[in-house]
Amino acid sequence: MDFEQRYRAMETRDESHSGEFFAAVTSTGIYCRPGCPARTPKRENVRFYITAAAARSDGFRACLRCRPDSV
Repeated sequence: MDFEQRYRAMETRDESHSGEFFAAVTSTGIYCRPGCPARTPKRENVRFYITAAAARSDGFRACLRCRPDSV
């Protein structure tokens, strides 16, 4: 998947991609699952990671709403 496909999955809160990638938001320092019910962040503030561990190693913390570590 490219950036746009992943971002679209976030916009539509597509749960079918849970576990495939994680979205990190630079403005908040949080990473989420694609189906997170939180507001969709701006494109320029999003980074995508294949694993939650990769997002954590870059300094992001898990979202308390979607709990991406439990996937």
